[in-house]
Parts: sequence; C-alpha cells; structure tokens
Amino acid sequence: MKTFEINTNGQVTEFLDQYQIWKDYNNFYNQDPGIINIQKSKTGIPCFHYTDIDSINQCKNPIVAIDCVSEGKHSTPQFYQYNTDKHYIIFANESHFSKTDLDLKINYTWIMHYLFLFLMADVYNSPWELSFYLDKEYKFNTTKPMRFVSTTGNVRAERTYFKNQLLEKIKYKNFIFRYSGVDFGMPADQFDVKKFVPGEFDPYTAILEKEKYNYHTVSQTLPIHMYNQADFNLVVETDIDYEYGFFPTEKVFKCLITGIPFVLVATPYFLKYLKELGFHTYSQLWDESYDDELVYTKRIDKIVDLCNNLDSFDWQANQSALELIALKNRSNFLNLNWVIDAEFRQFEQAILELVG
Repeated sequence: MKTFEINTNGQVTEFLDQYQIWKDYNNFYNQDPGIINIQKSKTGIPCFHYTDIDSINQCKNPIVAIDCVSEGKHSTPQFYQYNTDKHYIIFANESHFSKTDLDLKINYTWIMHYLFLFLMADVYNSPWELSFYLDKEYKFNTTKPMRFVSTTGNVRAERTYFKNQLLEKIKYKNFIFRYSGVDFGMPADQFDVKKFVPGEFDPYTAILEKEKYNYHTVSQTLPIHMYNQADFNLVVETDIDYEYGFFPTEKVFKCLITGIPFVLVATPYFLKYLKELGFHTYSQLWDESYDDELVYTKRIDKIVDLCNNLDSFDWQANQSALELIALKNRSNFLNLNWVIDAEFRQFEQAILELVG
C-alpha cells in the first residue's frame, strides 16, 4: 500500500487526526485498511494557511497542501495569487461544484470537509464543551411577539442588497433584523452576550478563554432567548450570491440543533444539499422554490415574498408538523458517521489519483 505524508499545521492537523480515528475504526472493526495510507509527518509535503501567499509561492516542493478548512470558494482571490508551477491540495468547507465552475488557474485537488457540521455537533453535544450546557431547545408552545429574527455579521455588498430589499418590501414591523450590530427592526441589544463596534463583527472572538484556545467563542453561542421571540429564523449564510457551491456554517446548524424553523438566504440548492445530509426542511408547509432560483436578485425577491406570506401562516395549527421536523433534525446529528465516512473515502481516492 502506498503511503502519503503531510507536514500538517492548523486545521488540516485536526482533519488528519479525525481521519486516523476513522482509519483505526475501519482497520479494527471492518478489517478494511483502505486504499492508501495518509499520515502526518514532519518530512511530508508542506502545508500552509491559504492566506500565507509568500510562503506558498516561495516553497520549492511540487505539491503543497493548503489549509482552507474553514473557508471555501470565496477564497479564490488568494488562490489566484498562487504560482502555477505546483499542484495544490486544498482542504476546504465547500462542496458541490466542478472545476469548470471554479477555475482557479492552478492545478489543484479539492478536499471537502464539512468542518462546521462536525464542529457544531461536537460543541453542542459533548459535555467537555461549555456550549453543551446551553439551553438548546426552541419553544414552540408560546406566542411569539416577533415574526422572525435575523442576525448577520460583517457588512458585505450582497448582504446589504438583501437588507435593502427586505426593509423596502416587508409588510410588517414585528421582526428583529440585526446587521453588523445595528438593529433595523425591533431593538435586540438586550440579547447580546458581547458588544461589537458596528462593522467589526468577528465570530471567532473568544468570550471565555482558559487553557485551550477559543474556549468559548461568539460563533458557539446560541441566542436561544432571541430565537424564542420569533416564529422563524431568517438565516443569512456566508455565501449567498454564487451560482454554484455549498458552504454550510454554524448559522444554519444552530437552527437545526435548536429546532427553530428557518428561511435561508444562501446559494442555490442549499436546502437540497442539506436534505442530502439527512436533514429536513419545510417544503411540505410552505413554498421553498427559492432554493431552485439561480439568479441572486430573483432568489432574494422570492425569499422576501415568502417572509411576507409567513405573516399569515397558521403557526399554531402546524405546530406538530414543525416539532416533528425539529425532532428529526436534532436526531440527525447522532447519525453523521456516514457523512464523514464518505468524506474520508473521497479523500483517499483523490490522493491516490494524485500520486498514481
């Protein structure tokens, strides 16, 4: 069996640690050694953070690993600056596109890892994590003063476009819409666990720090008290205006963990890909055809129309159906082993094809 070694750092190290656990499991329980042996080694191919462009371009090795584990295709401005004389193994949190959809002008192998899916599953379900002790259950059996809540971090042009369209066309006022610390709907600062200067939101800001780095960060908090003010969460994901790609983050996974119903501002087919991971959405209760709209401006129009229509949705009459979806989604976090199994098998196949 061939051996492939990577001199890892950052989140690629954690990825290969998880891979080794999976490898040990298959060796012991299934007598399945896999098709290649991929190891961490100080003498292996070098690995750099995707933003360390100088070190990447100065490296003489013909193959270089790129730690982009927490990011995706929105990192292409950095990829475009890489020298074209190498082959890059890019570890990223994005899937569902082909090389024709993402021409990086370099030779690369894309290794997809659902970082935030497994991170949130661990953070909220492990008693070794502070977030395990948070209240994580959305309450359906109370009257909600708000129709929806929505919290979005840093200012970006595509997010501002959505914000403007929403505020221009929404037909009611009882909602919370917080954008980079500014409330454009009803006031919500009473729910803050940490204050940010508008425009300087950082989800990785540590709220508590102890022996380990980022002991408890803003991205790990659950605004359950805010969620319980509203009938649904209007989620604005990280990537929203691309035509291709699937970049799920903690934003949507918090809904799936707590059970709060949600409408999603994201890339096309995002809901479809969530279902492929075993989660459930709301197509049997309301119109989710916005998920199939490729044109961003038209998709936003459909989402705003849906938000208006949900003002007359009978939330009490549909409570049982909504609770069932919440239960199925929370349960799915206990059955994600097949997802990471598929990831690691694709990882091995990709490396085997690279080394020949």
